[in-house]
Amino acid sequence: MTSKENLFKITKTDKKSGPLLARIFSSSVFNELANKGFSPTLNLIIKELDIEVGRYKSLSELFECTYNKLSKVYRNEYLYKNSIANKILLGKYSLNTASMISEFRIAKSKADAMILNGTSHIYEIKTELDSLERLDQQLTDYQCFSEFVSVVTDKKHVSKLLDKIPHKVGLIEFTSRDTFKIIKKPLSNLENLCKSVQFDALRQSEYINIINQYYGFIPTVPNTLLYKECRKLFQDIPIDVVHGYILKELKNRSFSKQKKELVINAPKSLKVSTLCSKLSSKQINNLSLALSRGILQ
Repeated sequence: MTSKENLFKITKTDKKSGPLLARIFSSSVFNELANKGFSPTLNLIIKELDIEVGRYKSLSELFECTYNKLSKVYRNEYLYKNSIANKILLGKYSLNTASMISEFRIAKSKADAMILNGTSHIYEIKTELDSLERLDQQLTDYQCFSEFVSVVTDKKHVSKLLDKIPHKVGLIEFTSRDTFKIIKKPLSNLENLCKSVQFDALRQSEYINIINQYYGFIPTVPNTLLYKECRKLFQDIPIDVVHGYILKELKNRSFSKQKKELVINAPKSLKVSTLCSKLSSKQINNLSLALSRGILQ
């Protein structure tokens, strides 16, 4: 049987084509597929890269082959996130008990990936293409919110990061074979979590639910004062209890049965996109049909 790698015929295989290849996995392409069932942006990229569309049985297969090529020529953030989704979330846990959030706003930073199961674990990604300039601020913010924090990085950054990261932060090397090598395990930071930072990272409906669950009531104040009153009450909840409530609320952002089926059936190259995108029933149907088709529109 012909391998997927051999099926991939692309004339521009050097590193200069990497950023263009990476755009195939951009949110714009994914959103077009979800909203329309086809992607004009993807079609333009395919033409520019001279990809022979007829060699693929389905759009899913095209994504898989493109992903394999991307892994070799341009190791960008998407590869890291998608491997976290495949190897950690789906490889170690179950979608019934765990979930993943991407680009989660915490104080002045956005967490690249956060996995929630019995606890919270933020993975901050630093690829070979990234600088380490903002890392100190990012790790400070994440340690206010999550019990565990790890930096996932390329080999070129490992020695520098071992001397740079805080004692409780873990360090993971993302190898050239797309595997994770634990350099330093993270330690629990539960006792140092900051409730004010946690509160401000939540949606209004989420912190109201937490207040109601713990106290048995919602403050009867005008809407203009609700944030202030809830924030005050939030401070008096024990940190381990608050953390448990937050896990429950954030997990509730995720999954319908239909979305779980989409994630399970999606190609490995698109796991993180399907996991971390908010999708309606219609969008899920559009994506499912688009991925199974053999002809791009």
